[in-house]
Amino acid sequence: MKISGFTFIRNGNALGYPFVPSIRSLLPLCDEVVVNVPRSTDGTLESVRAIGDPKIRIIESEWDENEKVGDPIFRRHTDLALEQCTGDWRVYIQGDEVLHEGTVAPMREAMEWELGNPAVQGLLVDYTHFYGSFWTEVYSFGWYYKEVRVVRRAPTIRASGGAQGFRTTDGQKLRVKNSGGRYFHFGFALEPGQARIKLGNLHDLYGNEKARQTTAQTPARFYDEDQKVKLFKGTHPATMLETVAAATWTYQSRNPLIRFRREYFWEDVALIIKRCTGITLGVHKNYRLIK
Repeated sequence: MKISGFTFIRNGNALGYPFVPSIRSLLPLCDEVVVNVPRSTDGTLESVRAIGDPKIRIIESEWDENEKVGDPIFRRHTDLALEQCTGDWRVYIQGDEVLHEGTVAPMREAMEWELGNPAVQGLLVDYTHFYGSFWTEVYSFGWYYKEVRVVRRAPTIRASGGAQGFRTTDGQKLRVKNSGGRYFHFGFALEPGQARIKLGNLHDLYGNEKARQTTAQTPARFYDEDQKVKLFKGTHPATMLETVAAATWTYQSRNPLIRFRREYFWEDVALIIKRCTGITLGVHKNYRLIK
C-alpha cells in the first residue's frame, strides 16, 4: 500500500498559515507529499523547499491576480496536487490544519483495512478547532467536526466547494468510514493582526470588497467576544509545539448560552437541544457514512 499526501499553499508566510508544521505532520504517514505552490511573493516556495525531506514533491503553478471567483480557485489548485499523487490512498491537508502524530497509526491501519473494499471511497478525520488562541477550543455547532480528508485513487474523485471536501465528478457524496485520525485546525487561532490579514485576503479572493473593508476596520482584538470555546487541555501536534510556545496572545469569551445574532441563534438553540435530549439537528454532512 502506498499513501500520498497533498496540499497547496500560496503566500503562506504573509498570511500566517502554519503550513510548514502542516506538511511536516504528514511525513510520518505518507510515502510522498505533493505540494502545489502557486506563484508566491513571500518566500513560500523557499520555505517548503527548506523542509528538506525527499518525500516532498513540489509543483510550481501559475496564479492569476485578477481572478476573484473564490471556490473554483481553491478546487483547481487542490486538484492539481491531487492529480499528481501516485498512492493507493491520497491524504489531503490544508495549510492551517495539522495532523496529530498520535493518530497516524490508526489512520494507516484504517487505510490498510479498507484498501480491498472498493465500496469505501474515502475516510473521515476528526477535528479540533481553535478560536482566538492556541488554547481555546471551539464546541459550538457552527463548525464541522468530521470531514473527508482521505480519498481512494480514482479519476472520478475531485475537490468540491472551496476544497472543503470531496465528491465524485457527477456531484455525488463519497461513501466513507472513519479513519481514527485527528486534524487540529488553527486558521482561527492566529495572532489577531495576522488573522485580520488572512480574512481580508480571503474576501479579496472572492471579490467581496465590502467584506474586505469591514474586516480591515475591525478592532485590534479582531476576534468576536462571544464564541463558544473551552480551555484546551490536550496535547498539540509535535510539529506545532514551537509555534504554540512562541504565541503571546490569549482569548477570552463571554460564552453566552444563546447569542442573539442571526448567524448564531439557531445553532445555539440546536446545541441546547443536543445537550438536553441527545438529538442532533441541522448539521450538514458532506459525505455518506457507511458501516
